Amino acid sequence: MPDNLSKWIEKNLLIQNYKKKSLDGYKEILNSLNLKKPKEIILIGGTNGKGSLSELITKLAIKRNISVGTFTSPHLLNFNERIKVNDKEILDEELLDALKKFNRHKESHNLNFYQIISLAALFLFDKLDLDLWVLEIGMGGRLDPMNFIEPDISVITKVDLDHQEYLGDTIEEIAAEKAEIARAEKPLIFGSVNVPNAIIEKTAKINSFLISPKKESFSFNGFYKNSIISNEVFFCLNEVSKNSIFDFSSEITKKFIESFKFYGRLTLFDNFLVDSAHNEDSVRNLIDYVDLNFKGKKVNLFFACSENKDPIKLLKPFEGIVDKIYLADNIHQKLMSSKKVLSKTKTLSFDFIVKDSIRSLYSAAKDKNTNELNLFAGSFYFSGELFKHLLEVKGFPISISSLGEVI
Repeated sequence: MPDNLSKWIEKNLLIQNYKKKSLDGYKEILNSLNLKKPKEIILIGGTNGKGSLSELITKLAIKRNISVGTFTSPHLLNFNERIKVNDKEILDEELLDALKKFNRHKESHNLNFYQIISLAALFLFDKLDLDLWVLEIGMGGRLDPMNFIEPDISVITKVDLDHQEYLGDTIEEIAAEKAEIARAEKPLIFGSVNVPNAIIEKTAKINSFLISPKKESFSFNGFYKNSIISNEVFFCLNEVSKNSIFDFSSEITKKFIESFKFYGRLTLFDNFLVDSAHNEDSVRNLIDYVDLNFKGKKVNLFFACSENKDPIKLLKPFEGIVDKIYLADNIHQKLMSSKKVLSKTKTLSFDFIVKDSIRSLYSAAKDKNTNELNLFAGSFYFSGELFKHLLEVKGFPISISSLGEVI
């Protein structure tokens, strides 16, 4: 990503916390755009699995030659990853022009970072007259900027505890926030067997068609082996395909599932496994995956989490699995310092080893026995910085396509 784009974003969009701003100004600008509705809009929320599902649907659309705009967050390497057209990152010049167009209204309409990039994405998708929009909810649902678009299909992959400071302290409170993406007379697909009451009540109240799995049929039944796709995401993918006007069902083959990669989520190369698990549910899933696929191997855990996370909740499940945890400083400004991690995890029975950079952390992992598993987990920022370092070491440009060549 050229310096002019990255520097502009850093200077204009990442300089303060915008999360508590009103949506009134955003809605006014959104209405003024007079967006032409595409043939179909799929709106995707949930605690985990949103990004994987968005990527899977996008790839199915490409296989069917359906033009598709995909909006997701966060990005792994480059900001452009958040806005893709036909599975390709939007060009720097187009993105910068769109961001500047709406940033001009930041003060007059009290816009925040998420509202500006949402407007930019919708503006670009509308301009290109695409068939399908796949829009990911960043957090929650009720107050997310993308929730002011009218979807044809709404999806909640699953509900678990995360972002409690914004969404609530219980599953039901969080589910109530996420349930607001449901629409009357339209399907709401929920990926888990146990459906929170808040979702049942909301869909019944507005006469939305709730689709969820039955316990006895909630499995892959040998469809694939050791895929990175969770049961919840797989169920949602099948139901989206069946309910979409495009009907992608015939494209969901064993080969398609087994070949799916989503960098930063269960990404395996050499003896490294990189996963951006950053809440209790995703950590549990990660541990299950390691137990299934690497049983008997020694696991070396390399960890970093965001400032707003509780490292005790993320690390405690690893007791009995690892004995040492490697931390590092000077990785990313949004990651918790090793000093703070250590102060918060005094009750845990691990030996912590602190390094001074991602470079030294990567070197420590490379020095391990090749029969051991080096597990990097805790944050998208952490995964991204590791991949950036790997690309720099190999002499490749910083991009997702380059990452595909390296790993």
